[in-house]
Amino acid sequence: MKLFFKGYGRLKASISLFIFLIGITTVARSAENPYLDVLLKASEERHLDRERYWEVLLHYKKTATGHESLIDDPRFFLSPGGKRDPRKELEATLKAFFQDENLDDSHPRCRFVARYEWLKNELGIDESKLPAASCTEFHQAYDKIKPKSAVLVFPSAYINGPASTFGHTLIRIDSDYQSKLLSYAATYGANADDTNGMLYAFKGIFGYYNGYFTILPYYEKIKEYNDLEQRDIWEYRLNLTEEEVSKMLLHLWELKDIYSYYYFFDENCSYTLLFLFEAARPSLHLTDEFSLWAIPIDTLRAVKDEGLVETVEYRPSKGTRMRHIISLLDEDEKDSTLGIVEERVRPEDVKGERTENTKILDLAAEVIQYRYNKKEITKDEYQRKFLDVLKARSQLGGSGDGDYKIQAPLQPDEGHGSSKLSFGLGLTNSDFFQELRYRAAQHELSDPDGGYIEGSEVVFFGVTARNFPGNGGIRLENLDLISLVSISSRDKFYKPISWKVKTGFQQKTMPDGDDELVYQLNPGGGFAFKNDLVGLYYFMLETDLNISGGYRDSFSFGVGPSIGVIKGIKEFWKMNLYANALYYELGDEHKAYKASLEQVFRLSRNNSLNLDFSWKREFETEDREVKLNWNLYF
Repeated sequence: MKLFFKGYGRLKASISLFIFLIGITTVARSAENPYLDVLLKASEERHLDRERYWEVLLHYKKTATGHESLIDDPRFFLSPGGKRDPRKELEATLKAFFQDENLDDSHPRCRFVARYEWLKNELGIDESKLPAASCTEFHQAYDKIKPKSAVLVFPSAYINGPASTFGHTLIRIDSDYQSKLLSYAATYGANADDTNGMLYAFKGIFGYYNGYFTILPYYEKIKEYNDLEQRDIWEYRLNLTEEEVSKMLLHLWELKDIYSYYYFFDENCSYTLLFLFEAARPSLHLTDEFSLWAIPIDTLRAVKDEGLVETVEYRPSKGTRMRHIISLLDEDEKDSTLGIVEERVRPEDVKGERTENTKILDLAAEVIQYRYNKKEITKDEYQRKFLDVLKARSQLGGSGDGDYKIQAPLQPDEGHGSSKLSFGLGLTNSDFFQELRYRAAQHELSDPDGGYIEGSEVVFFGVTARNFPGNGGIRLENLDLISLVSISSRDKFYKPISWKVKTGFQQKTMPDGDDELVYQLNPGGGFAFKNDLVGLYYFMLETDLNISGGYRDSFSFGVGPSIGVIKGIKEFWKMNLYANALYYELGDEHKAYKASLEQVFRLSRNNSLNLDFSWKREFETEDREVKLNWNLYF
């Protein structure tokens, strides 16, 4: 112990000497630069460290003890205490501008161009009194991008990718180029290469990934989202001025190669992007609107509510275009298209009217491109097949685009709010109950579909409580931690796998016939199909793990089939019919059966009614239930 304190004393003395020497050096340099003293005094008198723009540029947020930056990379701060001390960071920044070494792109004036421009304007800095840093790399990048205007881009949710379950946002920076595909896009995302979904979710939720900003040509993002992931894209043109877009780009440059810890539910792709809008127009307080979580659709609504959006454009994906052309063909024409794709039929041998042949060849070209993008065929196969189809198609003339105009669906921001509060009344067997449910985000199968993807469910933190006035009082009915469902229809050309995963706590029947709250993990997978008469119908094989002290073996694990039908009866009325049978052969052995009919009636954008009927049997105990819920979305 004595040795420890002795060593600690030496370390403390060494640190004190080091700080002292730094202080002497700082004083000496300050004495050599009286102009620096003038700037430091002026910044202190004007309290620039408390200015809104300084907080934005450093991503400071107020805490119980002061301020803390949401940026975690120490290279972003010029003061050792800069992450939590705006004043020290501002002083260190001003001093760094007088650095007379490394006057190339590594100089602080070149690395922190937004800070420099702001301080230069606020303090009226005379550049002739500063070392002449070159900043060649920055000027080349700025001239290449040529910022003029900005567009907020929303690729719709990609339910088959855990990173994009809630959708995504990015910013397109436009120049004077006629083609917007030649513009550049700024996006923020986690630097993750884990293929294990559970590991990815754990790391993403608890901040084990580093998040970085990247700037890429917009056509690369189109290829990724529109072509590979089959995601429709919505482009929201903003009313930012050229000067404001320039400020945004300056701040983006400061964030180049700088990381922050990425959190899936709050400090994510959409929330961190909001700092760029605030850097462009500091009167905005977009980041202050989100504290516990921030999902892309809500950040998009926040931007729109601030009056930043001028116009909206819809860019359908290749998958949407494929499905549209498929809907225009009969079964024989679809078979002919598939024959061309699989090289059983030569493109020039297709029989039929010119209009029909045009659609067949156009669809064949789309399918061949789709399969190449999905790496289902080689590059040589793609080139051979694609060129053969184009050659036959060119002989028919016309582009056919007039036949393929796709009507834009409801804009994502115009769908129901992502949070939901539900009030209900019901009967289970002969017991009357009152129900209160809250869901943090975002959409359930039993919600109206407008603005969302049909057959998808994305639920984060849903809790339901019931009050039984005549029997048992208040109890927690369920706590959904997360529930993801993707029911995507298959056809001759597109063959996705439908799947689900749900985890949380649920009231379940125990061997003694009583209900008890259990932990549940319920994944499954299968196939879905769709036709006009039946609607979207699906078949899955599900597994179900329940853990509770109420079981004789503390757990029960089952496997079994499930079927369902989702049908839009009218624009305001949707039905969801579901049934399953689970056979629990591990732990407490038993059988469980369930059937339910859920109906949702849309009253307005953010109001709906649910009328649900259900029946279940477990451990020889049967329950019948009917309930009516009023849903308020916000």
